[in-house]
Amino acid sequence: MKGTTITRVSTLRSALQPNLLWVEIEDADGAVGLGETFSLAETVESYIHEGAADYLLGKDGGDIAGHWTTLFRQRGRSGIGAETRGAAAIDIALWDLLGHRTGLPLWQLLGGRSRERIRVYNTCGGPNYVRAAAVAGRQYTGDFVRDRYDDLWGFMNEPERLAESLLAEGVRHMKIWPLDDISVVNQGLHISAAELRTALAPLARIHKAFEGEMEVALEMHGRWTVPVASKIARAAEPYQPMWIEDPVKLDNLRAIDEVCRATTIPVLVGETQGSRYPYREILERTGVGIIMSDPCWTGGVTELRRIADLAATYQRAFTPHDCTGPIGLAAGAHVALHAETAIFQEFVRAFYHGWYREVSEGLPVIENGWLSAADRPGHGVTIPDEVRKRAEWSTRTSRKGA
Repeated sequence: MKGTTITRVSTLRSALQPNLLWVEIEDADGAVGLGETFSLAETVESYIHEGAADYLLGKDGGDIAGHWTTLFRQRGRSGIGAETRGAAAIDIALWDLLGHRTGLPLWQLLGGRSRERIRVYNTCGGPNYVRAAAVAGRQYTGDFVRDRYDDLWGFMNEPERLAESLLAEGVRHMKIWPLDDISVVNQGLHISAAELRTALAPLARIHKAFEGEMEVALEMHGRWTVPVASKIARAAEPYQPMWIEDPVKLDNLRAIDEVCRATTIPVLVGETQGSRYPYREILERTGVGIIMSDPCWTGGVTELRRIADLAATYQRAFTPHDCTGPIGLAAGAHVALHAETAIFQEFVRAFYHGWYREVSEGLPVIENGWLSAADRPGHGVTIPDEVRKRAEWSTRTSRKGA
């Protein structure tokens, strides 16, 4: 149909969050879909205009599966490099475009909901978390600002007060990463008893003050060897974390399985994996209990749903990752509402109440620790015209024949 023909592919970037890239796709009827990816923004932008736009322009925007196959399987690479990130942003935009054409929310386009709302957990980053370019050897960047949502400073310094603040908002689940600085100093090869005691102190303090009220996940960012990760997990067991996340890198699946066998704590992995194929290996060959995936990195809505279905096939829990942008949050949330074994949607309240609202409208609704989708077509998130006019925004556009 002529009206569904893709006529414009644009990318948008903002100095407010330089790691983020938005992708906008318009069809001949003027309907517009919006996608997003995070990190390598300038590189992904170049790929989209130099490698993907020429393919998309003039094609039917409704052929989402076919475009995913071409961009990911035929023109892409394995992993979560620039091509995959670009394909993910385009896929999200095409699903959103379909939503705007039909007037239907994304969860309904996927075939309906398994639940009307889903629990959230707060990833305890601050307002400036991952706002600057990545720095080698550090997992997070950005200055502390010490406002009410500087949860990164909070878990490192006043974990009880942070937990109490979250509970007051109805959020009963949170994630912290107190081991990162030690991993940098020790290169992930060793941790002393004193270092371990200091690193686990926030987890211990929250457990002591709020046992039965607040559950805490322990993020390890893949920075440790098997024996050290196993030692950390065993030391954390008395504090009953709801999971340990990425204790070792997934370069060797036997390694992650060894950690799974060394602890009673559920192990979660997945945000660094691209496409469903490595997830199948993880599910078949390890004792990992919870699968995480990011729509902006792993192939968009199309592949996120496949990964969620794959996790359900193996009777494992699923949760979308979000520590990136408002569209990633919304897209993941719609899939989580749809997916059979989804248990959480991650969010960063410092972002949700902060810069997400500065750049977008139509965010999912989070109330009393639960998320529901905004009553809008597609994934729901839009960038208002007045935001686009700000000086810190830049736009690059490809059109047919231009």
